[in-house]
Amino acid sequence: MLIDSIDIFCEVIDNYGDVGVAYRLARELKRIYPNKKLRFIINQIEELNLIKNNDDIVIIDYKDIDKIGYSADLIIETFACNIPETYMKKALKTSKLMINLEYFSSEDWVDDFHLQESFLGGNFKKYFFIPGLSEKSGGIILDKEFLDRKNKVQENREYYLKQFNINENYDLIISVFSYEKNFDNFLKTLQELDKKVLLLLLSEKTQKNFIKYFDNNNYYDKIKIVKLPFFTYDKYEELLALCDINLVRGEDSFVRALLLGKPFLWHIYPQDEDTHIMKLESFLEKYCPNNESLRRTFINYNINKDDFSYFFDNLEEIQKYNEKYADYLIQNCNLIKKLINFIEKI
Repeated sequence: MLIDSIDIFCEVIDNYGDVGVAYRLARELKRIYPNKKLRFIINQIEELNLIKNNDDIVIIDYKDIDKIGYSADLIIETFACNIPETYMKKALKTSKLMINLEYFSSEDWVDDFHLQESFLGGNFKKYFFIPGLSEKSGGIILDKEFLDRKNKVQENREYYLKQFNINENYDLIISVFSYEKNFDNFLKTLQELDKKVLLLLLSEKTQKNFIKYFDNNNYYDKIKIVKLPFFTYDKYEELLALCDINLVRGEDSFVRALLLGKPFLWHIYPQDEDTHIMKLESFLEKYCPNNESLRRTFINYNINKDDFSYFFDNLEEIQKYNEKYADYLIQNCNLIKKLINFIEKI
């Protein structure tokens, strides 16, 4: 299918990570299709201003949707967002294709449901596109900018250490980005390592988790903390690439950590009835099916029964495994390539 224009819709409700995923997709599509008209339509522009660069992408507020004269050939609806009725009336008449980009999932049903069609009427087709970790799924967003940034940081480590004002030598540099959580066992384990550790704490919620340990001090034995300000996504990716270990939360940060090939732990977004734990277990079945100790570390990290002994005793082994897994994802699970191939062949 030939397309000349793309509209990407993103609706922010309470999950601001959605903006990062949707805008990352927009940037990469604009890089691949520089001559196609691309508009990013969002209900909270102020959130986008925190993360975007000066990209050549037209940004439109939801409240200005009635001023749009035409709908795009390709419409990407991210995370089942609400597309205004006035726009959809135009789309049903003139647009060619709608992609419903769903949330990431590692569950087995994804392979069967990915690329299922939803009938809209006429020649206007809609398909579900579901990110995941199998070759049959939609894959994960693997943008060239991120890969270039990853390599640049690894090749110029000393320069980037200075950029983040890290002027001392540390045995371990760890970034922490979490929801509400108890870190008693984590800090106890770090103390027992008897190593010089730098903890970089991102977001107010993460920093609140550590107040009782550090109060107004920056040191806890050999552990130093630094409370970091809000970063653009690009800056955060540089930090992740710089750290030895990354404790991440949410979907976008989790995918970046996976692709870096470094030791990490994922704090999945908590849901009622432990739905999030079932999602986490589905991921672990794909990621480390033959490593029960690593699997238990991830599960325990998310149910406040932390035991980090295996994790820190086997960092080198985990690093090697994660590097191989990242290579697999890069070779087989590139969402952008899968999306473009689907659009061009349909």
